[in-house]
Amino acid sequence: MEESRRIFRRTNSGRKALESECSGLPAAYRKILEMLERERTAAELVSAMRGAFSDRQVLAWLDELDTLCFIEIVAASRVYARSGLPLAGAALTSASK
Repeated sequence: MEESRRIFRRTNSGRKALESECSGLPAAYRKILEMLERERTAAELVSAMRGAFSDRQVLAWLDELDTLCFIEIVAASRVYARSGLPLAGAALTSASK
């Protein structure tokens, strides 16, 4: 799946880390977790932080937050449902690139 089309959501662990005043989370991580009050694509998150941080840096932070289990990627079927593409059609589209 194209990296910018991934959809993320905050996990319970991410919510707890955000709520804790002594979690030690860097400010950028807090900002991302705050924005993930609802599901968002990587592209939406990158766009919201553009100007302050590079796209590559934001994507790296998303990977780190995922590794820490503070966020998770929504199932691919939900990604394609949100895009309006049938799952099989979406797979064919990405395979032809």
